[in-house]
Amino acid sequence: MKAIVALGSNLGDRRAHLEAGLVALRTLGGVVPSPLVMETPDESGRGPAYLNTVAVLVTEETDPRRLLEALLRLELANGRDRTAGRNAPRTLDLDLITTDGPPGSWTWATPADLRLLGPELSLALPHPRAFNRPFVLEPWRALSDPGACGGVIPRS
Repeated sequence: MKAIVALGSNLGDRRAHLEAGLVALRTLGGVVPSPLVMETPDESGRGPAYLNTVAVLVTEETDPRRLLEALLRLELANGRDRTAGRNAPRTLDLDLITTDGPPGSWTWATPADLRLLGPELSLALPHPRAFNRPFVLEPWRALSDPGACGGVIPRS
């Protein structure tokens, strides 16, 4: 499956957290990072500014729900504090924006290792707010320039 994943960070060494996110994504498959990283204010107005970018992920996973679970695990492994509440500042945010599969909405029981996120997970594809966010669209658009990025970076 091919997926677009948005990456963001607004805590600590933001650029290092984005780089760590890209390295983590490579454990799931091949990655093509956008050449564009944008700094944007925190939408809530309460936290520090974000660095944002996107990447194409090519993975053998075919179920978008399992891919979302994998992204959530990568966030946690990279210091994301999910107990701080919704829209709290974060070291790493990984949002599944869309895949080359069919659009849809899913809700399912949270796996045991992700229970701190609540009893159920939900996913809507494409991401319902992605197309109103320049910090997603501009880096994604930069990926469409064939001279702007090299080939898929293989899994490490």
